Amino acid sequence: MNGELEEIREFLDRCPDLAPLPAASRDAFVRRLTLRYLREGSTFPPENEPGLWIVRTGTVELRDDRDNLRDRLGEGDLVHVPDAPSHPLGPVTEDALVYHLPPERVRELTALDGAIAHVLAADTQRPLATGGATHGHGGDSRLLTTPVRALMTPDPVLAVSTVSLREAARVMDRADISALLLQTPDRRGEPCGILTDTDLRHAIANGVDPETPVAHSMAHPLTTVHGGTPAFEALLCMARHDIHHLPVVHEADGTLAGILSSTDLIRHQGTSAIYLVRDLRQANDLEGLKGVMQALPRLQTQLLDSGADALQITQTVTTVIDTLTQRLIELCERDQGSAPCAYAWMASGSQGRHEQTVFTDQDAALIIADDAPEGADGWFEALAGRVTAGLDACGIRACPGDVDPTHPDWRLPAADWAHEMERVLHHPATRDAMLATHYLDMRVIHGDASLFEPVHQRALETGARHEALLTALADQVRDLPPPLGFFRQFVLEDSGEHAATLDLKTRGLLPIVAMARVFALHAGSAARNTVERLRAATQAGVIHEATADNLVDAWFYIAELRVRHQSNQIRRGQAPDNALDPAGLSTLERSHLKTAFRLVSDARKTALADAERIHG
Repeated sequence: MNGELEEIREFLDRCPDLAPLPAASRDAFVRRLTLRYLREGSTFPPENEPGLWIVRTGTVELRDDRDNLRDRLGEGDLVHVPDAPSHPLGPVTEDALVYHLPPERVRELTALDGAIAHVLAADTQRPLATGGATHGHGGDSRLLTTPVRALMTPDPVLAVSTVSLREAARVMDRADISALLLQTPDRRGEPCGILTDTDLRHAIANGVDPETPVAHSMAHPLTTVHGGTPAFEALLCMARHDIHHLPVVHEADGTLAGILSSTDLIRHQGTSAIYLVRDLRQANDLEGLKGVMQALPRLQTQLLDSGADALQITQTVTTVIDTLTQRLIELCERDQGSAPCAYAWMASGSQGRHEQTVFTDQDAALIIADDAPEGADGWFEALAGRVTAGLDACGIRACPGDVDPTHPDWRLPAADWAHEMERVLHHPATRDAMLATHYLDMRVIHGDASLFEPVHQRALETGARHEALLTALADQVRDLPPPLGFFRQFVLEDSGEHAATLDLKTRGLLPIVAMARVFALHAGSAARNTVERLRAATQAGVIHEATADNLVDAWFYIAELRVRHQSNQIRRGQAPDNALDPAGLSTLERSHLKTAFRLVSDARKTALADAERIHG
């Protein structure tokens, strides 16, 4: 099969409706499809032509006789039009490439293959989605909470890690599987590694003897999930680790229960996050990364349409931006040569907390090993310049507060970081409270985490013991009142580009973020995400459960409103921001937003009263 046909086959493997078919059935499509270009604004299907249509790129809307949107087709979606329609089914809303299979070829395939006939019959009979739901990328919101045990393949093939590569290949061929789980001879039933088709190809290409034990080529240690893990968490796990198979183990004893593949998720919902991460990791230059990142705004809107909540959306967006950062660093290392010593790139702010949306900026730092040779800082300064410029070129704005490692204060040896954190956390001045927020939100996204984690742990222990820091952070909470005035009216921005709007991040979310940070520090928790910090503080008895629940509910509502506001701007072709005009909300939405702000205001008053009582 030539390269073009192989590319078509790989695309069909990712199509949600075709993925469940046996490989041979999908292959039957490959040589029969023709590629068509449909211009934005044209009608679909072109010239009311019947047949099977599969969207490769772009967007097509399907509308009813009253012009109501009934379905939206995106990448990987198919629609079977068995007979020529009397009128167009809808418009092409974004320039599209579509594969077409004429009716006579459809009849030929369905006559030869019952599995294909079943899929196409189901598509023809399936009612179209109502409202603004997307068919493929929107998917079924049940995926968000469905446990992986409902989607996994139970009792997968399990081989011993001492078998040869040749025998492993035979096992995979007989079982028609693309990944083989492995166990050690002395711990039967507990998976220790996985061998995929890709691992096999790499081994053969690198001249590994086929009789070599598979343990030398398998991927290990394994990333696993439990049967009760929500499928969305599994999707995020695949995206973060750039893998397509997850062993599912019993929580009680770690023995194998099943295996979950990206194909299993495709059957239930589009997994564009996985492919976006994959495309970033495969990009070989900045232009390639810029091209891939153009899909991030659409991913955010797709996740919202699918029913994902604000936490799931922001975690997914952060995972994509983490991957972009990692790839930029790798490309710099390729061009500049190996680093002169161990180091780690750290994210802070919303990226550090896993709370990013498509409208975000950079907050980052570098920690460098203390044994760095003389002159090493020049290498790291160049790295910082290229990575921060690359992020900016890809739509992740430079930090307006200069929190990035192009500035020497944010590019330090490990010992200097330890000294700086100790200074700030022991005797914080006014500016130091701001620095402390960045330090407490930091996490490593690339490099040697062992350089930073001991420093971070000591900072947590120091901060939890020193009242001066807790007081300074409490003062920061005092300086962030929710935008709700007398008689419960909104307090809007009174000047500037966004006058008469609400800044949902600064005035809505940051008061919650600041409180959660103080509570978590008081609890000695290493959690960074706001929701996780609030829950950790509750478990430690720092705040009442009712207070935490109110703040979590308020965070979810305001964060979701922010994501929805940005997604609406993206659909209108506008640049996303955080400035919401409350006049555009419904009466019920305005009421809910005021309730959320009131909950934050009440919790803030309680927190400040507690701080004054405890610290004087």
